[in-house]
Amino acid sequence: MAGAKIKCITLRPPDFAVPIDELKSAISKNTRAILINTPHNPTGKMFTREELITIASLCIENDVLVFMDEVYDKLAFEMDHISMASLPGMYERTVTMNSLGKTFSQTGWKIGWAVAPPHLTWGVRQAHSFLTFATSTPMQWAATVALRAPDSYFEELKRDYMAKKAILVQGLKDVGFKVFPSSGTYFVVVDHTPFGLENDIAFCEYLIKEVGVVAIPTSVFYLNPEDGKNLVRFTFCKDEETLRSAVERMKEKLKKK
Repeated sequence: MAGAKIKCITLRPPDFAVPIDELKSAISKNTRAILINTPHNPTGKMFTREELITIASLCIENDVLVFMDEVYDKLAFEMDHISMASLPGMYERTVTMNSLGKTFSQTGWKIGWAVAPPHLTWGVRQAHSFLTFATSTPMQWAATVALRAPDSYFEELKRDYMAKKAILVQGLKDVGFKVFPSSGTYFVVVDHTPFGLENDIAFCEYLIKEVGVVAIPTSVFYLNPEDGKNLVRFTFCKDEETLRSAVERMKEKLKKK
């Protein structure tokens, strides 16, 4: 809608670290904005303080705006979430976006918000008027109640998800997947190639039809689908019985090739 020319920096396994040299070569005085998602979907990667400081310095040097998608900020398990706007010199050039959907399991409500200084929120409001325009008022009031939840809610949420994550991660390893680290979100990315299917889409179709378990092919997240053809994404935002049942089905019906 803005007529931007898109450049993507690919995060690669095993740790999905930011390729700093590649990023430096992509950012110039012509760069208008950078979009970052942390904790990151689909990989579960959380940007480290060192990575964010490097990105911040590049943005300040080249006068670049930053749009931060932080919808999984409360689902940080292995390290603390760091908001780009909190770093020196970054609040004035950062739009921080968040959502009710992930933290409060209300994805269907489609309620989110953007936090930024006034000169940037003006642009957000103009774009919003051409997209959803308005959101259900009763749900907005409900959202304000949710956002006043005590710290105990978030602590319990994290404990619950960490227990479910442990079940899924160990189960996937027992099935025979190569499981990559996930520091945040409720996603886990694995390498499906031990099971001999040609790519992620073929594997996910096989998994649905023959095993009765659903995963997401990660190639849909890449500008170059080849970069994601060996990976699939599982999620642990399910009850423990469902997770254990899925693992048992895969143990029974998935055979290494």
